[in-house]
Amino acid sequence: MLTSTQEEKNWRWINWSFYFLMLGFLSSPTLVSLYHIVLVIPACIIFIKGVRSNISTSSWILLALFGWGLISTLVNVPDLINPNKAFQELKFYLFGVLFIPAFTLYFKKVKKHQLKKLINMVSFVIIAAFFVGISKSYLGFDPVKMRFGEFHIRSGGFTNYMRYGYASAFLAILFSGLFFNRKKIQGLLDPRWFYPALFLCFAAIGTSQTRGGLLGLLVGGSFLLLKYKPKIGKIMIGAGALFAAVIIYCSFINPEITKIRFLNINQASNNTRMSQFLSAGKSMQEKPWFGLGADQFSYHVIEIKKRHGIWSQHYAGHAHNIILEHGANYGIPGAILLILFLITWFAEMVKKRNDFGWIIASYILAFSIAGQVENLFDNTNSHLLFFIYTLSQVKMDKFDLA
Repeated sequence: MLTSTQEEKNWRWINWSFYFLMLGFLSSPTLVSLYHIVLVIPACIIFIKGVRSNISTSSWILLALFGWGLISTLVNVPDLINPNKAFQELKFYLFGVLFIPAFTLYFKKVKKHQLKKLINMVSFVIIAAFFVGISKSYLGFDPVKMRFGEFHIRSGGFTNYMRYGYASAFLAILFSGLFFNRKKIQGLLDPRWFYPALFLCFAAIGTSQTRGGLLGLLVGGSFLLLKYKPKIGKIMIGAGALFAAVIIYCSFINPEITKIRFLNINQASNNTRMSQFLSAGKSMQEKPWFGLGADQFSYHVIEIKKRHGIWSQHYAGHAHNIILEHGANYGIPGAILLILFLITWFAEMVKKRNDFGWIIASYILAFSIAGQVENLFDNTNSHLLFFIYTLSQVKMDKFDLA
């Protein structure tokens, strides 16, 4: 067991790691890397010496996914490209469970003003990212590097427009959940930072033009509203169905009517995405059990396309689908474990029958749906996903959400 002095010392290290996460996951891969670096040692100490608690079904599945991913990557060691990065990818699954006792200790001792500081930090980054992104996209000026240049018309905040757009959609759902519970969590939200950040999360989906992010928001947001504003939630579901019908019409029935990106998906980018889907499927046929190894599909996709005569042979990206990406990298067992993880985690959150569980369940739905058109296990969204997962395994009784 840890002494009170040891608990206090470890708590401070955890608190610092959270600072790096809140400031870095949406802005800097280098800064956010300090989250794991600073947290892993105190987390291991607390895991070994701390009080044991029951491990949920989703956590066991996540550990199984880590174990299978490790086996599949080791099997493919002779053919791995950039093996260090490949093994680094697996840490997220392990840390999602390993950090649970550390999070439990942290939230047992944390005060409201300290949580308020963390929310203010991420709110500040959301606001700054929006204006940095539109400055680069619309004005051609990077205020971070203080230089003019040619930047992508789709705003990417501090990083990439896809990572930024999807993360903004997920943050919009999470922040909306906090908004609906603002009376219960008085003292946690600073209106000067929280409300502008909430608004700009929605605005960022438009400036980044991420259709998958919008799709995730429509699904996850509708589920969230069914609890807090059921009439609006039902209207949003209807609007989502209408939006889908408009997209089908503009994309396949009358594609000449508009070229607006949000409405017409029958474009070169989606033809490329379909080639990635098919290539991932062929990869799973070729290596159904162990796959290619962690983070390997993007390195092998061109040769897969050439072998099977698949189009877009110039494009060497990921599978644009979280399940197909896992299937290609870890074989069919890896894809099945990911599906089971998302289903059981969602069921566990709904079963809580409280605000905390409902907000996170809304996020899981958004992530799962958006993940059918994009691989969301990038640096930004992996950090957010597994932070939310570990957080979901901690009781929030003291903050009136449980």
